[in-house]
Amino acid sequence: MKKMMKGSNLPILLCVVYMVIIVVSQLFVSAHQAFDVHLGETLRAPSSAHWLGTDDYGRDLFARIVIGARYTLVVTLLTLIVTALVGIPLGLVAGYYGGWLKSAMMRLVDIGLSIPEFVLMIALASFFKPSIWTLVIAIVLIKWMTYTRLTCALVSSEVTKPYVQMARYFHVPNLVIMWKHCMRRAWLSLIVIMTVDFGKIILYISSLSFLGLGAQPPSPEWGAMLNAGRSYMTSHPILMLAPAAMISLTILLFNLAGDALRDRLLDKGSESHD
Repeated sequence: MKKMMKGSNLPILLCVVYMVIIVVSQLFVSAHQAFDVHLGETLRAPSSAHWLGTDDYGRDLFARIVIGARYTLVVTLLTLIVTALVGIPLGLVAGYYGGWLKSAMMRLVDIGLSIPEFVLMIALASFFKPSIWTLVIAIVLIKWMTYTRLTCALVSSEVTKPYVQMARYFHVPNLVIMWKHCMRRAWLSLIVIMTVDFGKIILYISSLSFLGLGAQPPSPEWGAMLNAGRSYMTSHPILMLAPAAMISLTILLFNLAGDALRDRLLDKGSESHD
């Protein structure tokens, strides 16, 4: 049993170490290296001066990858937080009060989730001027429904339990019951979903930026760098391989961490029922 627990901790540890490396690396790279144009040093091969070489404007590719992490990861985190702040309270209210409010909310969510997320995001992003903030708006307008449905389902199962009914009988304020009792068992499930969604949102942001609907040049956002490197895919493939590797690695680590958290949650749930 201990070996299984240690094994499930490994992806979480790797994800934490990866994020620490990303944060620490920001201290050793300046924004000037990522944005300053040096036309005399375009498309240089990797060297001691430029670890990954330079791009078509002579900018250090390694510096752009590192600085690009600020854009990709920070915007992803911001998008996830805003999505949770919108979706979780709506699901909490709908699940707690039930009735027509729950029915109306769930019908709206079912209609929205019946259409593939990425298709809706492309449609929404196309209506606005391409920018990284356009992606934030488009993703939040779609992803909140997932959190609303999950929160509503978790809270609905808690509302019927005796300790919640007892709290209502003694006129405990509804807000206290909702946040202290109903959400107590929902948080772990929501944290798992948010961990997995972190990687999914990175994929959405990078994909939409690659299609030209998100971050625009000279932004070092990883999806925008993929788009910029397409013209040199055969002559200088590292211009695409470097950001693609970072996107893939980040998504993989967060997916593995989410799976590990889910396994720990299921183990904890099964143990509590034994």
